Amino acid sequence: MKVRKSVRQTLAAIGRVSLVLPISMALLLAVQTAPASALTRAEVIKRANVWVQKRVPYSQHGYYRGYRRDCSGMVSMAWALKTSYTSRSIVSKAFRIPKNQLKPGDAVRTPGHVAIFAGWKGKSRQQYWVLQQSGRGTPANRRLKTWRSNAQALRRRGILNRPPRLVAAKKPATGPVVVASAAITITPLVPATHVDAVTAVAASVSTAPALTATSHQFSL
Repeated sequence: MKVRKSVRQTLAAIGRVSLVLPISMALLLAVQTAPASALTRAEVIKRANVWVQKRVPYSQHGYYRGYRRDCSGMVSMAWALKTSYTSRSIVSKAFRIPKNQLKPGDAVRTPGHVAIFAGWKGKSRQQYWVLQQSGRGTPANRRLKTWRSNAQALRRRGILNRPPRLVAAKKPATGPVVVASAAITITPLVPATHVDAVTAVAASVSTAPALTATSHQFSL
């Protein structure tokens, strides 16, 4: 009787695993975060302001924390790009937008220059603030500029309007899941002295399905 009771306890433990496994999988798949390349507008402005506050000096050859210290290097840094682009090549990491769609964290490109857009001054949208590297002898700065006819409004690919949020993952497909023998380790609830006896009893129970780990199916 003690041996049969131990068998029932072992079967009950397996049953509990069949409940815990799908719950654990569901918790792991319940949320997903934004892609690693995602960047918010607030983060762009914060990164650019670091250079302004530290008065990083302009240079077309020098680097500061991995980024070239010129106008396009500063935009590359603010946009968290992997390398320092030029004012021409940086368009490959952005797309053009209409002037009236500019938001802080976007960029304004003029011939030979690019800067981080920090906001409009007034409703006329003729003057705007930028965070930039403007030339030799001048450190990174915040300046008010007037919109020019040859200016281009650029938006970084993948920029977010707000911080990343956790979103629900897709519901996993339903149906039986076969668990491989190496996937789960169950600590026996039967004393070591009764292991052989339990094995014999389990083999003799003709009404129960086989207890091989590879044959059990658990439904999610």
